[in-house]
Amino acid sequence: MDPRVIFRCDAGHAPEIGTGHIARSKTLANALVTKGYINSNEIIFLTRDDVGYNLGKKYLDGAGINYKYFSNNELKANSESETKILSESDAELIFIDRLETDRDLVKKIRSKGIRIVTFDDYGTGREQADLAISSIFSDINESENLIKGYEYLILSSELYKPLPFKNELSTVAVSFGGNDNRNLCLHFLENLDVLPKTLKIEVILGKVDEKILDDYLNIITKKMREDKVNFHIFPKNYHEIISNADLAVTSGGLSIFEFAAWGVPSVALPQYEHQLKTIENLQEAGISFLGSNNMNLSNTKFSIAMGKLLEDNNLRNNMALNAKKCIDGKGLSRILDKLKIQFKDIFHE
Repeated sequence: MDPRVIFRCDAGHAPEIGTGHIARSKTLANALVTKGYINSNEIIFLTRDDVGYNLGKKYLDGAGINYKYFSNNELKANSESETKILSESDAELIFIDRLETDRDLVKKIRSKGIRIVTFDDYGTGREQADLAISSIFSDINESENLIKGYEYLILSSELYKPLPFKNELSTVAVSFGGNDNRNLCLHFLENLDVLPKTLKIEVILGKVDEKILDDYLNIITKKMREDKVNFHIFPKNYHEIISNADLAVTSGGLSIFEFAAWGVPSVALPQYEHQLKTIENLQEAGISFLGSNNMNLSNTKFSIAMGKLLEDNNLRNNMALNAKKCIDGKGLSRILDKLKIQFKDIFHE
């Protein structure tokens, strides 16, 4: 059976990419299949495999998802070749998950009768799409095709049941996404001294070189008892780890929202410029603290932010309550309902 639905997204080390686009799309695709809205063989992911974009194939391999990868810049964002590949496909609907789509790209695809959904799209193609979903960026201009707000966040679980607040801190969870582009984990470990040595630290890692992991371990032996720090590489019990944390140190991608959905206050460091906006918005909402001087890492700023949360139980409790109010973890269900109504000829039980 030819794919009726295409997911167009990438993952890699290139600026502003990371792994969040593919992670979100995988969650949505799996939910569509699990709900019985569409068969798995009717979905395909198209992803780049150029220099800087080599993580897409790795994240999709073995995930039970059909995919095709392209090298030689064939899927370069908004290029003539990408437009040709997408517009000449047999798809009925294409999800595009990236920071910017181009007006000409979207118009050309839609002129072939193919419908388009975009996610958190700052580009000119957003207003041409059939549906634009902006769950993270609040500064996108209103339009008739747009739905936005944290209530449309696609997170990796729908079973968020925040645990009761604890006055005594025992565990800090650390996660900087599937690709720690700026090696923020190293910055955190170099500042371990700001944490009480009684705390247990659970470090969640994505793709990491063995040499870098050795460097991490060497730092820990100098600063803290080794049995107090645990490393987890792509853990299957990810949600168990983060839900049991009293405090988080994270980046500004999907991880910060995962912690918030569990009611875990955080200190956050941006991997990319757009993540800085996210962290600032969540700081304004009383959910997280920015632990850097804008994009510049700062030992002093990180220490001050951590100190506030470590020393003030009332502050942490209020942040946990704010997080639960703002991020309820039900965005995936809301989007599935929206898709089922708007594209009922494609998605039906």
